[in-house]
Amino acid sequence: MVAAAQTALFPLPEPPAAPPAPSSVKQHTVLSYGLGGDSTAILLRFLAEPAAYGLEPDLSDLIVLHAVTGDEWADSLSYVERLVLPLLAARKIRTVQVARGGRRDADGVVVLDDTRTPQRIWAAGPWRLSAELRAAGTVPQMAAGRRTCSIRYKGWVLDAWAAFEFGTAPFRRVIGYHAGERARAEKDTAIQTEINAAAGRVVCEPYYPLIETDGMDRAAVEAYVHARLGAKIRKSYCSMCPFSVSCAARERHEERLREHPEAASAVLMLEYTSQALNEKVALYGERSLYQQLAEDIPSNDDVLTRFERDLDRAPFAVYEVRRLYLPGRTKDCRTWHGDRCASPRWWCREKRTAKCRREHRAGIDLPSGWLDTAPWCEGHRKTCRGEQAKGQAWRSVQVVFEGARQEADLALLRGGRGKGVRIRPGRSSYIQRAHYLDAGEGYPSADAYLVAAPAGVEPKQRAGFEAKWTQVTGLAGTRWAPIRPLTQAPVQRRSTSSVPVRHMHPEQHVPLVGLTT
Repeated sequence: MVAAAQTALFPLPEPPAAPPAPSSVKQHTVLSYGLGGDSTAILLRFLAEPAAYGLEPDLSDLIVLHAVTGDEWADSLSYVERLVLPLLAARKIRTVQVARGGRRDADGVVVLDDTRTPQRIWAAGPWRLSAELRAAGTVPQMAAGRRTCSIRYKGWVLDAWAAFEFGTAPFRRVIGYHAGERARAEKDTAIQTEINAAAGRVVCEPYYPLIETDGMDRAAVEAYVHARLGAKIRKSYCSMCPFSVSCAARERHEERLREHPEAASAVLMLEYTSQALNEKVALYGERSLYQQLAEDIPSNDDVLTRFERDLDRAPFAVYEVRRLYLPGRTKDCRTWHGDRCASPRWWCREKRTAKCRREHRAGIDLPSGWLDTAPWCEGHRKTCRGEQAKGQAWRSVQVVFEGARQEADLALLRGGRGKGVRIRPGRSSYIQRAHYLDAGEGYPSADAYLVAAPAGVEPKQRAGFEAKWTQVTGLAGTRWAPIRPLTQAPVQRRSTSSVPVRHMHPEQHVPLVGLTT
């Protein structure tokens, strides 16, 4: 049963000043529409009973906001276009579609469509997620427990548009977490609470109607959408999503790949390139999508055959990959060196003593007088060494050849004829590499090799890589002459206050109504 009123699921910080009287402010509700079952169910319930969710009867205060990643499944686009958009157009509900304007945050956000009579869902904007992954030679990954691709191509885009559209006026943000995802809602609310506190005002108020008002789990959501629209709705996620096992059961995900062989081949191409540059970075960690599909050859033979054909036809390049594995900080390091340390090493288990200084003085090349005050030593004896930890890995990628796949394979073999070069396949990918430096035990260490893979990966390395490379390996520069200049890595800035927002069709911009600040 739908409740007539809702309150915030989690406490929000009070604004610094008393808010205006309710009659003087028209707070807008923004539904983050992901094209999937949860947000579609919310939208259908808003259409059916707007007052039950605190909306105006004519839904003039509702904005449906969709972030276009450029790699959504074609059947999800088609489903929404056929069954959902006509409902929005009939009720004149403002529908906005936004996308990244480019790889850099400074490229801003592009409003692809802003209308009350939506006709189609945009398949892609100026810059697609797959384009960024292809240029970086990698697949989507987690960072600090967060899905970086979702942050960059959905969350950041939606927040930037909202900051541009509403300014300092608060709004209500609706996200489709179902009743089985309370933990995700709590995490989201905690993040928003921090944002509100930092801003000194309520930027937006999160609202999760499937949890707070309806109590609908995933099964109830799917049944409700099916009953209202007459067709089952599929999970909405990008075709190369490494979390596809959580987004959809493996069988359903592979069925989708078989239905869309072109998209499946493109995903496998991304994964092949990623594994070529780093054997350990497949779509599912060290386990690849290719391996998964190959376990059921009869069913997936057409997909794998299409991929092998596309791989043979794709332009190739030979890349020289150099990688540094640097030491990370340990508990001992933090104990003796505080919050920062420029050169983590084998750390002493305890604070240095006079005996330690006497025994470890010999053979250590350090500035005069510095050794006596340093809280650590080189640890010549195992008994005084702490645990060593792996830190950051720095990667340099240079393009040394471009051509057809067979030509690239031949160039790899020729490059591997040098002294000390060993050609061997990857343990799981079986991709051939010409190794001329192998990583040793401990940190810092380094490895380097040639590998052939689809062209398009940008030659890139961080500032200071060459100096650190020489310091660790004693080598200078690349072994083969690069044929392309290095790409300067863009500086990312996370502030949405100055993010440019431009409309692809300015005349389509729908102004806010009934809002006073």
